[in-house]
Amino acid sequence: MNTRIDLKSALLGLCIGVVAVLAIGAGEGESRPVGRYQSSAGGELLLIVDSVTGQAWCVRPGGLSISGSPGGFFEKKVDK
Repeated sequence: MNTRIDLKSALLGLCIGVVAVLAIGAGEGESRPVGRYQSSAGGELLLIVDSVTGQAWCVRPGGLSISGSPGGFFEKKVDK
């Protein structure tokens, strides 16, 4: 069994692979801070804290929002 690798073909394949990886990595994606919103639940409360602004939302199972600002628990938390 004679297995020989053509050097030109191997280098061409390697170059195409590197270019493909770089092209995929260069794509512009939406950058959101990872871990911006932290949540915790205990007993009858659910707490969500925005670690960037420090704003917190707390809710009970009946849907009563008891946050520092009026309402806002069921609104979208991420800006577009």
